[in-house]
Amino acid sequence: MRHFTAHRLQFAAEVQTPIELNEHQGSAIRGALFHVLRNQFCVQHQYDACQPCPLHAGCPVSFLLATVDDEAQRGADVPRPYTIEPPVGNAWRYAPGQTLEFGLTMFARALNLFPYVVVASHGLQREGLGSKTQSNGWRRGTFALRQIWAENSLTGERKQVMSGDDPLVSVPDVPITHEQITRAVDDLACDGVSLTFRTPTRLVDHGVLVRRPLFRPLLQRLFERLSALARAYCDTPLELDFRGLLELARLVELTEDRTQWVELDSYSTRRNAHTPLGGFLGQATYQGDLRPFLPWLVWGQFTHVGKDAVKGSGWYTLTGAQA
Repeated sequence: MRHFTAHRLQFAAEVQTPIELNEHQGSAIRGALFHVLRNQFCVQHQYDACQPCPLHAGCPVSFLLATVDDEAQRGADVPRPYTIEPPVGNAWRYAPGQTLEFGLTMFARALNLFPYVVVASHGLQREGLGSKTQSNGWRRGTFALRQIWAENSLTGERKQVMSGDDPLVSVPDVPITHEQITRAVDDLACDGVSLTFRTPTRLVDHGVLVRRPLFRPLLQRLFERLSALARAYCDTPLELDFRGLLELARLVELTEDRTQWVELDSYSTRRNAHTPLGGFLGQATYQGDLRPFLPWLVWGQFTHVGKDAVKGSGWYTLTGAQA
C-alpha cells in the first residue's frame, strides 16, 4: 500500500428542479454517473456489457464503471477504482434552492481519468438526477454544479478544483497516502476503537449474511478489498500474513453494538434486476490489541468495506479511545 493513494473529491450543487433520489442515495448517484459516461463516451452501444467489447482494454468507461482485467484472478469482477460518498441522513428529496453535496473518492492511477469525471458531472446537470417525477413533467430533477474541491481529512488540507464561475479545472493534488495513514495510527495509540457506519454495511461470511459488525468478518472483508484494489490499481500489492492477522482478529471483542439493520435495495435498468443493499448502520466499539489492524482500519474509511462499496455502502469513520 506504500504507493497506493486515495483522492477524495466533494461536489456541491444547487438544486434547480425537485430531485427525488431513492433511500440508497449512493446507488442513484452511481447509476446516473454510469449512464452519463456511457452515453457520452461509449462507442460500442451494441454491447450490453464491457467484457465482450473488443475495446474495453483502453476504454475509460470500462475502466471507471465496469472494470475488466483479462489477467486478473477475479476476471470481469474487478473492484471499481472509486467509491461514492452519498449525502447522509433521512432526507432524499431536495427542493429548488437546496444544496446537494456528495463525494467521490478515486484510487491510485484512476486519477488519470479525472477529466472524464468532470465532464460527466456537467452531463448530470443536463440529463438530471434521481427519479422521473410528475412534478418535473416526468423528467429527472436538475441541479447546477457550484463547486468541486479536493480534501484530505487526515491532514486537514482542502483545495478548490472547480468553481461554477470559473471554466478552469485543476487536477486534485491532495492525495491520501500510506505515510499519512501511518502518522494517523501513531496519533491514535489506542486499545479500543469505535467505527461509525454511515451507510448500510453488508458483509457475507462463508456464504452467510452477517447482521452484526463482528470484528473478524469485518476485517477479513476489508483485507480482501484492500488487497484487490492494490493489485488492480497500483504496482505494490498488499503483502501481509492474512491468516495470522485473522487469527489475532478473533481475540478482538465487540464490546458495544449500537448498530441497527436496515433493509434497502436498488434497481438496475441495465440488468432489469433488483440488488439487495441492506446492512447495519450505527456505531460499534471494539476492545483488544488493535495495533496490527489500525492502518487497515484507517484505510477502510476511504475504501469502504463489504458489498456495493462503489455505490457508497460500507462507509464508516473511525475514532479511538485512549489506552
